[in-house]
Parts: sequence; C-alpha cells; structure tokens
Amino acid sequence: MKIKTAVSLKRKRVSKRTIFLMKLSLTIYLVGCFQLMAVSSFSQNKISLKLEDASLQSILNQIENQTDYSFVYNNDEVNVEQKFSINVLEKDIASTMNTLFQNTDIKYRFRKNLVVLSNQKTQKETYTISGIITDAETGETLLGANVVVVDKSIGATTNEYGFYSLTLPEGTHTLQISYLGYASLEETIGLNANIKKNFELQPSSDTLDEVIVTSENKNKSQVRKVLTGVNNLSAAEIKKLPAFFGEPDITRAILTQPGVSSVGEGTAGFNIRGGNIDQNLVLLDEAPMYISSHLWGLFSVVNADAIKGMTLYKGGIPARYGGRASSVLDIRQKEGNTKAFKGEGGLGTLFSRITLEGPIVKEKLNFLMSGRRSYFDIFFPLIGGELENTKLSFYDLNTKLTWNINDNNKLYVSGYFGADVMKLEESTEEEAENSDGASGSIDFRWKSSTATVRWNHIFNHKLFMNLSGIYSNYTYKFISKNDNGGIIPSGQTFEWGSGVQNWIVKPDFTYYANPNTTMRFGVNGTLYQFNPAELSNVGDNFTPEDLDKDKGLEIAPYYEIEKTWDKFTMNLGLRYSWFGNIGPNSVATYHPDFPSTVNTITDIKTYKKGELIKRYSGFEPRVSLKYDINDRKALKLGYNRNYQYIHLMSNTAAALPFDIWKPSGVHIKPLEVNQISGGYAYDTEDTTYNFSVEGYYKTFTNFVEYKEGADLFINENLETQLLPADGYAYGLELAAYKNKGRLTGNFNYTYSVSKRKTTSKFKEENINNGAYYPSNYDRPHLLNLTANYDLKEKWNVGLFFTYQTGRPTTVPTGRLSFDGNPYLTYSNRNAYRIPDTHRLDISFTYTPEGNPDTRWQSSWNFGLYNVYGSPNAFSVFSTFHGDQLKTFQFSVFGAPIPFITYNFKF
Repeated sequence: MKIKTAVSLKRKRVSKRTIFLMKLSLTIYLVGCFQLMAVSSFSQNKISLKLEDASLQSILNQIENQTDYSFVYNNDEVNVEQKFSINVLEKDIASTMNTLFQNTDIKYRFRKNLVVLSNQKTQKETYTISGIITDAETGETLLGANVVVVDKSIGATTNEYGFYSLTLPEGTHTLQISYLGYASLEETIGLNANIKKNFELQPSSDTLDEVIVTSENKNKSQVRKVLTGVNNLSAAEIKKLPAFFGEPDITRAILTQPGVSSVGEGTAGFNIRGGNIDQNLVLLDEAPMYISSHLWGLFSVVNADAIKGMTLYKGGIPARYGGRASSVLDIRQKEGNTKAFKGEGGLGTLFSRITLEGPIVKEKLNFLMSGRRSYFDIFFPLIGGELENTKLSFYDLNTKLTWNINDNNKLYVSGYFGADVMKLEESTEEEAENSDGASGSIDFRWKSSTATVRWNHIFNHKLFMNLSGIYSNYTYKFISKNDNGGIIPSGQTFEWGSGVQNWIVKPDFTYYANPNTTMRFGVNGTLYQFNPAELSNVGDNFTPEDLDKDKGLEIAPYYEIEKTWDKFTMNLGLRYSWFGNIGPNSVATYHPDFPSTVNTITDIKTYKKGELIKRYSGFEPRVSLKYDINDRKALKLGYNRNYQYIHLMSNTAAALPFDIWKPSGVHIKPLEVNQISGGYAYDTEDTTYNFSVEGYYKTFTNFVEYKEGADLFINENLETQLLPADGYAYGLELAAYKNKGRLTGNFNYTYSVSKRKTTSKFKEENINNGAYYPSNYDRPHLLNLTANYDLKEKWNVGLFFTYQTGRPTTVPTGRLSFDGNPYLTYSNRNAYRIPDTHRLDISFTYTPEGNPDTRWQSSWNFGLYNVYGSPNAFSVFSTFHGDQLKTFQFSVFGAPIPFITYNFKF
C-alpha cells in the first residue's frame, strides 16, 4: 500500500517584526563571537612587567618580546626616551596599554598585529587679544604696525585704523610690537580670556631714559608682504627727499619708486606700468581725487605735513579697491594729537604752510587743520614787466575731526579743499599791437573738494567694521576775455566749465579668524555725475550752451581672504562690479556701414531721468601667492583683473584743465586690464639691505584712442572723435635699499615697454594701418637714485638723481601745397622720441640745537633743483622756415633752481 503525502507549496507570510528579531539575534551573535575571538587573542599574549623609570623604548621592546604585536609611531610625535613606570602581571595587551598610557597624551589603536601610537595633546582653549596701537607722544594710530609672538612664526598687523586682533592658545605669551621709526616693545601677556590690550610705541631717538633704543623695523623689506608691487612711504621718508623748491611733496616721492614715471616735468599725474594717468585711483581718506597736483604738476595737492603715510599698489591690488585699471595710491591723513596742542609748518621760497592739531577734549575729541598758500601772485606785480599782470597761485586746506566715542566706536570727519588759478593778461597798447589784435586775458581755474565721514565699530575681538560716506567734487573752468576784437566780440567773455562729482557709500568688514586667516568683505556703491561742458557769460552774439550731463552708478561687492600655511601664504580676492549709464540723456545712433561722424547719425534716442541706458558687469579676480624660502627670502606670484568704467578724454600726453571725463556707455566700452606679475625678495641677515626684483605682463582691452586731428573741445558727439584700441605692456623692476648707517637710500631701475593699436572695423580709420605703436607713456629705461647722508649731528644732505628715456612723439616730416595753401605731413603716430631726460637734485638740512626750556624746534632746508641745468624737453615742435624744417624743444625747467625753506615745530 502506498502512502501519499500531499505537500502544500503555498508560501507562509513572515511578519516584518519576525525578520527584524532574526537580524538582531544574528548581529548580537556575531558581535559576541568577535569579542570572544578578541579576548582569546589577547589572552594568548599575557604580559608581565615591573619597571621603574624605564624609557618608553625599552618597555615597548619587552612587550614586543612577550607578544606577537609590534609598535608603530612617529619619532617627531612620540618621545620614546621619556621615562615610564609599569607594574602588570599576566595582563593582555589592551589592559597593559591602558595602564602604561593612563594620564598621558599618548593614544593607541590596534591594526591587526600592530599597535599604532600617536600623541594627541588635549586641545587648549583659544582666546583673542585685540586692541589699538598708537604713538605714545601724539596718540596717533599706527597703520601697519606688527604684533608678533616671540619665538613663534605667528603675528598680526594693524589695519588702516591701528586695530589688531590675534587669537592664541590659553597660556602665557610674549608679544613684540614694532613699527617703522619707533622703538620696539615687548610685553608678556597671560591669556585665559578674550582681552583688549592697547599699546603705545615711543618714536625712535638717540636716547630715551638714558637707554639707547632703535627700531627693529627700519627697512623696506618686501619679504613679508604677500602682494606684488606694493610700496609704502611714511611722511618722514617723504620729507627727506630733495623736493622742488625745498617743499616735501607726495607726487614727487611717488616718482622715485620703481615702475612709476611721468610724461615730463611740469605735468600733472603719473603713469604706472604703461597706463594713462586716469588709470590711477588716488584716495585721500578714501575719497577719490581727480587731480593729484597743483599748477600742472609742480606741487602735490596734499600737504605732506597732514598725512601719516601712503601705500601704492601697482601689482597686487586688493579686491576692496576698484574702478581704476593700473594702480591705487591710498593716502591717509593724520588724526590729530590726542594729548597736547602742537603745530608745525614752513616758510618757503614760493609758498608757506601751517599744520595745527590737538585735543578739544583730551583723548576723547581731537582735531587736525593744515593749510598752504602760495604767493607767486604777490611777487609778480613787484617784479613788473611781462609778469606784472600774471596771476599764478594755489591754496589748499586739510581738516579732520576725530571722536573717540568709547572703546568700540570711533567717528572720523575729514575734508579737503584746494584751488588753483593761472591768469595771463595783456593790458597795454604795446602788448595789444604785438598780439595781432588779440589782447585780453586767459584764465584757468580748477578746484577740488572732498568730505568723508567714517564710523569704526568693533563688534567683538575678531570682527571690525568701517562704514564710510564720501563726497568728491572736481570742477575746472577756462575763461577768455577779449578786449580788442576777434572771434569773441570786444569786451565779451567766453567761459567754459566742466567737472565730475561722486557720492560713495562703503561698508567694510574685517574678520580675524585666527593668526593665519584674515577675511575682508563689503560693498562699494558709487554714484557719478559728469558735466562735460557748460558755456556761459559769452555776450549777446553767443548762446549759452550746456551739454547733457552723464550719470553712472557702480556697485561692487568684494571678498578677500589671506591665509598662511607654514611657508606658503595666499591672498585671494573676488570683486564683482556692475556699472550702469543712466539718464536723462540723448544718445546718437550711427549708420553701421560707415565710420561714426555727425553726417552718419541715423537717429537720436532720448532717455528719461533714472532710465538705464547701458550696463556692463564683470568678475575681477585677484590672487597673490608667496612662498618663503626662509625668513629672508621669498618668491611671489600674482594675477589681477580690473575694470575701469570712467575715462579721461584728452589728446595730450599730460592732463590739462579742460580735459573731459566720460563714463562708459553705448559708444564707449569699459577698459579691461589683466596683469600677471612675479618676483623675488631678499633681505640681508641684519636687514641693512633689502633687494627685490619683479616682472609683469599686462594686456589692455578697450582703450580709448583718438582719431588724427581729434577735436575734443565742446563736442556734443564726442564719440565721433574716438577709436577703440587694445594694448600690452611688460617690464622688469629692480630695487635695492640701504636702511642703516650714516648713509641710507635706495636705487631702482625699470625696463618697460608699452604698446597699443586701434581696432576699428573700418580699416581706413585705424592709426598706423592697425599696427602696434608705442603709447605716450612708453619710456623703456628708468633709473632713480636716492641717498641721505648724516654729515654731522646737525647736518644732513639729500640727493636724488633720475634718468628716463624720452617719451614718444609725432613730428612733421614734409610739406605739401594744395590750392596754393601749404600743409605739413606727419610721421606715423609716436614714431619718434624727444631727447632722454635726466636731473640731479641736492638739498642740505641744518637742524640747530633746540632750547630745552621751550617746545620750539626748527630746521633750515636749502639746495638746488636740477643742479647742472639739464634742459629736459617737455615737448618738441617743428616748423618750416623757408624750405628748411626746423625743430625746437620746450623745457619747463632748463636751469638750476635754488631754494630755501625754514621749517618749524612747536
């Protein structure tokens, strides 16, 4: 009999709870097995040791002999020579390790049959010390002062307002505080909480409390600076230079630096690495200055007595600066003495100056006031003759008010006002006859004014804020009066004016994360208004005319971070700039198939107030890298991109009062400059000498160039006179400084090339058929030598020598006649050069012994400007005399000029 069993194939459903319990049971089982295996393994390696003050190395060796384990460790991390005591009997390896390393910083972990040792010290709490560093005698804050932890390669540097922040581990630290021209200070600080600590530094002197002190930072080292192409100058350094007519001058001090040139003596502005003068952002207490010199370059617009120092950025430009393509000159005014009333000034050959400063409420509210006034206009009538009716003068005034509200808040209000007048007048009948009936007067006037309100706020020990509101105004006029007929009716006056105004708001934050990391971020908002031309007071036969004003808005957020890793330091910045050209305005449209002229205008579009006409934007990355070979040698590399949205329209090489500023818009694109630079810096062991070499390569896109014979004066369609252009520049800068001894000074040499070419789509418009030609600022060889020598206790001699290749120029090459009228033919653009220029200046300073019973101190400064009378050509012009083409050169200062100045302090 067969028995059949029926098996159901239906699958029974298992609950999720049952599956979870099964998995949990299996996990517990496996963990238990591993634990038993580990215990079994350790139990097979029983250790018995009893040692007193034995080296760790010997203990580890004995453990290796008793077990199958080996030890792995880093000699730099674990000191195997340190002494240990151990007493274990029949213990496994894990228990032995716990006993051996209890209450120590040494940690262990198992990897198969290896025991890996490491030293993980308990992380100490970190705290921040922050504060302000000031001059002990005046209370003036010191920018760029160093706070360094002795015997450690960490430290901090004060910002523009003297603030520093340094985060350190809990414990005792010795800090060294130093600054150029001041006695270094050391102080030991016990750090167990965040603290605020202000320091005062004494100015260096021969003796102080019968102890000789010297500054340990009296050098021009480039080793510590991360950025390429940065030069710092203090007021004291500027005053040591032999200056024109014995007056300390900021602009001429800048011209002693490598890579800085001008188009000639008697010209306003300066040129940096192949760029135009409008590509330099000149800031006075953060306010932009649109002209940097009085009387067409003879004197700086800022009184050196009123400033504490300045920094020139021409290579690595931090992301917080923008709006210009080639350089930034950041000038900072003094804040005023917080402790006592003081004054200083000078009586010079051509002008005098006075600076007053002191507390209104001691160490709470203080002021600074500094003024200059020339007296050319007083002397000329006394001289008589041709100069009797000539008026040539300038004056300027610097003011500042500082309110120390409390430990975390400070308010600054500063301002500047300067004006120039140059009037040439013919008044006699004889002069009228000799002037072919064109007697009258020509009057140039230009004014510059700024106002800055700044609020410093310290949120905490690591976060610092500066909020600035800024106004800047630059106006200039040309006035011509005709007394004898001509284009302007007799007795009538022709007056032309132009100008530019800025309103700026700029919140800026600095965060000191740790000694190796600092961040800076903020936003810069600028509203521009340009007045290209305004005609008035021209009489009945002339109709007053105002060209449309141009307006622009620029907004630029930015972020910077500077971080150090042992020998490597990086400064990384990103700036995003947005620019909008806004109405009201009228913009012409030109036929696309023909060059832009008034005859090819096809339409004129009118924009309402506030309406966006054209916008541009772009990222501006900035990166600088530094590698310290050792504490005296460093390699640097940097890259910058800059956009410039405003342009100076001038078809002359030097700035003149009737130049015109224009914003980018429909017909004018923003200038883009990319620069890569690299260098090497070296200091001798005792820092007596500093050396640096730096090379750069720059590309320029959307230069504004001018058509042949361009007419820029009172031109409603200015774009018809312009051409787009690209360019490049490259160079090598060598510099050497001597900082100690009776003889100090510097030597620098620059080799540079600057070329450009026009890129109009209409080939017939392009200059030199579209080929590259030297720019107006191409001066390949530039050499400067500055020296100061202490002759005796009371005498000091200063010397300055400069040599520059002559700048390019365009000259007549022939003559042709058309319809009986003679015309000159010219060479290609900038195909020739004016003669090379060179000059030697020398000055002597005599400082008599001061009266110890009074605060009055004085000195005499005298010497010669252009000692050997080099007839340096400012320009070259040619004309035909009969059939002969004759060339003449014009020199502003072709003879030695003596000067004498009496300086005083009280």
